[in-house]
This record gives sequence, structure tokens and C-alpha cells, in this order.
Amino acid sequence: MKKKTKGIIIGLLIVLILVILISASKLLSISHDYRVARRTYEKISNDYVTPSEQKTDPESGGGPAAQGESGVVLDSDRSPIEVDFDALLAQSRNVVGWLYSPDTVINYPVARAEDNDYYLHRLFDGTANPSGTLFLDYRCSRDFSDRNTIIYGHHMNDGTMLASIVDYGKPGYYEEHPFLYLNTPDGNYRIDVFSGFITASDSTAFTLDLAEDDAFTLYVDKMKRFSDFQTEIEVGLEDKLVTLVTCTYEYTEARFVLVGKLVPIH
Repeated sequence: MKKKTKGIIIGLLIVLILVILISASKLLSISHDYRVARRTYEKISNDYVTPSEQKTDPESGGGPAAQGESGVVLDSDRSPIEVDFDALLAQSRNVVGWLYSPDTVINYPVARAEDNDYYLHRLFDGTANPSGTLFLDYRCSRDFSDRNTIIYGHHMNDGTMLASIVDYGKPGYYEEHPFLYLNTPDGNYRIDVFSGFITASDSTAFTLDLAEDDAFTLYVDKMKRFSDFQTEIEVGLEDKLVTLVTCTYEYTEARFVLVGKLVPIH
């Protein structure tokens, strides 16, 4: 009886040790993937992105002001970054833009594939990685000419990719981050944010068929009503929208969406 009990205890210890080793291995693998993703995107940023000469004094009469890094006031009528799209496109013809949000981790290329699966688990250079790449819905035009363009990105546990947009659901965050920037090969834009909220994966927030003016107006009105914050941003029939989408975990298949209008800038 004692030998049998001892054997059971030894067996349980072996199982416990195996579980610990497997868990540790998974954690190390995840940590390695995070490091690879961060280094890859840092290298891309260092190679193809430079700060622009757009920093200005708020008395200069530029566009709406925003606090940038080191407390410098930014003129929002000019993108804070310049992107070498010729060199970037030479690395990947799938690139369609670069998304940047001052004082956040959002500083990434945006790509578009032939489906919505390719970049879910691939970095910009094609390397397999759970961080993936920010990507356009494959049904959207590459030049952001549609009435609503959807950009997807993961909500990574280390706070990278589009994880930070869920903070728009917190009081005061919108006031500190009223817009993002989108540089493209054809021109630069400011994304004036006017809505952010949690919704289901099959929400009308992901509507792309907005060719009819009534449908577009109804969509904008819904986004404003659903929003966790209120703004004075006006959206006209001539405006183009960008909807950023990431996972959130309040319930199964929950998503956080951030909607803004594109404003052409220098």
C-alpha cells in the first residue's frame, strides 16, 4: 500500500513538473515573439521614418494644437513624421500607409493583402508572429478613397499594436489624444477622432457599403450615439472615415472601435 501511494505521489510530481516546464516554455516563446515583433517594427521605423520639421509655437496660427513628446506643441496641420514610401514599397508592395499617434506606441506601417487572414499572424516582413501587422480590410481601396476604411490590429498583452486605442474608453483619454496621423504614398492625413466604444464583432460599426448619402449619415449618427466620449467634430457627406478595430475582452468576441474622419494635411 505504501509503495502504491509513493508511486502515485511520484507520478503526480512528474506531471506537475511537466506542466511547469511546458508553461515556462510557452511563456518564453511568447516573450520571444514579443521581442521579435518590437525589434522588427523599431527597425522599420528607424529605417523609413523620420521626424518632420513641423514643431511650432502655439502662437504661430497653425492647426489644432496637441502636446507631443518632450512637451513640444505640435501643429496638427502637418504630420509629425515623414515616411520614405519609395524605400518602404521596395520592401513590400502591400504597404498602404503609416499610422502614428503621438505619445503612444502606435507607430506602425499599414498593409493590405488579398484577404483578412494574411497579416493576422505575420509581421510586415512576412515573418510568422502573433503580433501581426496593422492591415486594411481587403475590401477597402488602397488609397483610403472609400467612405469608410477599416484598419485592423491586434490588442497585444504587452501593450503594442492597437492595444492603446481601448484607452479611449477611459475618462479624459480622448482630450489628451484627439487625433492620430496617417501618412500615405499619396498624401498625409489627420484622423479627427469622434467616436470610440466597445461592440460585438458583427456590429454595424464595420459597415463598408455607405455609397448612399442616407446610409452614410445614419452610420455617422450611430457612431456618435454609441461613443464613450462626446466631441464637436462635424462630419459632412464629402468626408472620408477611418475605423480602427482591435479586440477587447469584456465579453466573447468583443471589439473596440475608434472612428475618425480624414483631414488632408501637409
